[in-house]
Amino acid sequence: MDAATLDGTIGELQSRLEGRYLRRPRGRAPHAVSFEISGEGDGQLWLDAERGSAGCYLLPRARIEELSVEPRPLPGRTRQALLLLRKHVDGRRLSTLRRVPGERHLVLEGKGFALSLRFSNPSPVLTLALEGEAVATLGAGPPAWPPPAGAPELEWTRVDLEELLAGAAGGLERPATAVGALLARCPGLGPTLARELLRRPASAPAIRAGLESPRPTLLLAAPFETASDAELAPPHAPQLAPLPLAGRAAWHGETWLETGCAFLVATERGRRFARWRRAELESAGRERRRLEQLELNLSGDGAALPDPAQLRRSAEALLASPRIPVTLASLDVPDPYREGATIEVAVDPRLDLAANADRLFARARRIERARVQIGERLESARFELERARVREERALGARRLEELPAPPGVASPGRLDVSGGGIRHYLSSRGLSIWVGRGARENHELTFRRSRPEDLWFHARNVPGAHVVMRDAEGRAGAADLREAAELAAFFSEAGRAGPVDVHVTRRKHVRAVKGSPGRVQISFSDNLRVAPRDPEGRLRRR
Repeated sequence: MDAATLDGTIGELQSRLEGRYLRRPRGRAPHAVSFEISGEGDGQLWLDAERGSAGCYLLPRARIEELSVEPRPLPGRTRQALLLLRKHVDGRRLSTLRRVPGERHLVLEGKGFALSLRFSNPSPVLTLALEGEAVATLGAGPPAWPPPAGAPELEWTRVDLEELLAGAAGGLERPATAVGALLARCPGLGPTLARELLRRPASAPAIRAGLESPRPTLLLAAPFETASDAELAPPHAPQLAPLPLAGRAAWHGETWLETGCAFLVATERGRRFARWRRAELESAGRERRRLEQLELNLSGDGAALPDPAQLRRSAEALLASPRIPVTLASLDVPDPYREGATIEVAVDPRLDLAANADRLFARARRIERARVQIGERLESARFELERARVREERALGARRLEELPAPPGVASPGRLDVSGGGIRHYLSSRGLSIWVGRGARENHELTFRRSRPEDLWFHARNVPGAHVVMRDAEGRAGAADLREAAELAAFFSEAGRAGPVDVHVTRRKHVRAVKGSPGRVQISFSDNLRVAPRDPEGRLRRR
């Protein structure tokens, strides 16, 4: 974010955050965390220290779910920071939200704590400070605490852009790059505007005029409504800016917060597509290289085999030759197919001529079988090699996420969508999603491919029945939600419809599949909930 975009975002956030309580911090990406805001309802604060998306956003719950649909492991540094955030920030009131003058540096402060978000130098980081001491940091750089004192003289409103460009053209020693040189003189420009000024120095007057009346802008390589995932994947493909720039498609939200939300979603779309395509290219490339080597080895093995026709000719020569004693390792015997010619045949001195001939006939048969087997394997390898090459070509030519296979352990694109199969989808009375499997295949699909480790999992005890999964990413599930999901597990089981049923209640991460038995599981830990089976039709909403 540049200073103008950050100021616009802060201006819209202050009335919605200051004086409110931060609740339930959750890790959303390797270097991003979200908070629920008291009195805000559906909106959540998202603080991001990822390269390319660092910023402060207010996102609807639905967008949070969309961004979190593909869970990624959190670094140890982030997990430690989350523990401290939950201990020292959860339930605390946020008093101020401000930008450090002259810098792209955001500070959120409350009684006894501060969250300091640095956007650069050398990389974005989010630091938690308690009583003035930095205790935890998200991001790849050094802590962002204490924040800089502020340098109002470096604000873009007080810097002459033409003079700034002249200084960069003359060469600044530190930092070494021209973009770094511009940002050292005027940090508030941000990398997007700095690159634009270096690319088109004549645009400086237009940029200064545009900054006088900044407008929330999402810059893309193609129109936002039609942009493919591949067009969002390159670094810096989606960019936030306070004004349109030449050569880039521009989309304007009604507010800075709406535009920031669209930017974050577009950035994650591109990142997810890039991860999936990279995983598919690596997988297909490994397979292609393996098969190319296999093809080479099989071809070499086939070429190295002796000619079985020549072995038979040698065996026939031994049988047709006069009865001579075998005393040497090789014999010159008459060639039965060329009068007056001889053939040198390797023999075993321990065996007579007939036995040596039998060995040669047997070897010829083995070689013929080997040639057939090598030919079949070579044909299969070439077929699989062509498939691997096609996989690579498809991955390189893919434009949307749906055109790529999901990496191992990752659910299909989009949200947990099971409407097309035999899996039922209900909503609890409080609006939480509950999915119910139908049969062994759907149970396995739901539990081990569609659900997340922290999802709640239900199954009737000691009897065959449906796997039931409830998504509770925000930790909102109450006793009523648990009971409704357990009633579904009891109803869709063979426990009967009359008396109460005991139901396993656990997190999905405590459930393991039984190898070779789809639908069967082992549970390492669970609670018990005793409920009466209840038909959901007419009682729970169906999706």
